[in-house]
Amino acid sequence: MSCIPVSISKNELKDLYEKKKLTTYEIADIYYCYQGTIWKRLEEYGIKRLPNGRRSFVISKSKLKDLYIKQRLSSRRIAKIYGCAYSTIDYKIREYGFPVKTLAAAHITTLRKNFDGNKTNKAYLIGFAMGDLRVRKVWPNSETILIDCSSSKIEQIDLISKLFKPYGKVWIKKQPNRTGYVQIECAVNFSFEFLLKKRVLADRWILENKKYFTAFLAGFTDAEGCISINKLGQAFYSLGNYNFRLLRQIHNKLIKLGIHCTKLIEAKTKGRRFGKESHIHNQNYWHFSIHRKLSLLKFFDLVGSYLRHVAKIKAVERAEQNIEMRNKKFGNINMNL
Repeated sequence: MSCIPVSISKNELKDLYEKKKLTTYEIADIYYCYQGTIWKRLEEYGIKRLPNGRRSFVISKSKLKDLYIKQRLSSRRIAKIYGCAYSTIDYKIREYGFPVKTLAAAHITTLRKNFDGNKTNKAYLIGFAMGDLRVRKVWPNSETILIDCSSSKIEQIDLISKLFKPYGKVWIKKQPNRTGYVQIECAVNFSFEFLLKKRVLADRWILENKKYFTAFLAGFTDAEGCISINKLGQAFYSLGNYNFRLLRQIHNKLIKLGIHCTKLIEAKTKGRRFGKESHIHNQNYWHFSIHRKLSLLKFFDLVGSYLRHVAKIKAVERAEQNIEMRNKKFGNINMNL
């Protein structure tokens, strides 16, 4: 600590001590001197000592709760608004019995909402995440779960934003990268911890309940599925991924539900680069399809109400119209099997 004489005017000291409610210790820190030096200056200038600088600062409990709890402002930000030391705000936070934020929580500036716990929505999000999302904690002590994805499809970016924006902060890169992909990142709280689990297969509670399995499959379809019309003018559904075990699990479940699927087909993609993609595939790609009209209609009836991807919903409508058109043109062939 320096022993150089402190140069502080009476007006400066009155402003810091009486208006901004700084303690003598805090003022001493500003001028890099001993606390006793500040007491001495107060006496020299005839400034009346306050019994406790922090206690003389006035902010109502409801107001502090609004700023600190509801608006999630830091004590430093609140102190800046009121023109006082942040330690004074910290004192009031403890005095009113509000929970003191951890360092990680103090850096969270946006209001976050807990996941509602609905198991159908949970199953959908798990399916979607297994298909198209990266979910992680940046730091071990972080209180934020980051969910991100890059896609060349604007409908996919819009869907991810709608899924997580009600619960936290969503950031979307304004410009696509050189390969045409747009990056989106969502920051949510730990009520989404269920997405951190590294799954290879769907959870048992999902597989054993038709409703939850349907929601899960809808989420996975919104991420990885294809519903279209082939070159022969026939509607089809296709689902592909590198995760053979998960596709086999879904494939077998659909067969049990009376939906005919083709066999799982392996595409030799390992070590190859496709199109404008900058990365080389490190696994082979697997997929299966549904082509039979009756099975397609059963499948659409199963997952249709759970789909959230705008393009996929429209594709289902086109596929159903295609089947109706073919039935009118060629008759209801194989529709009763």
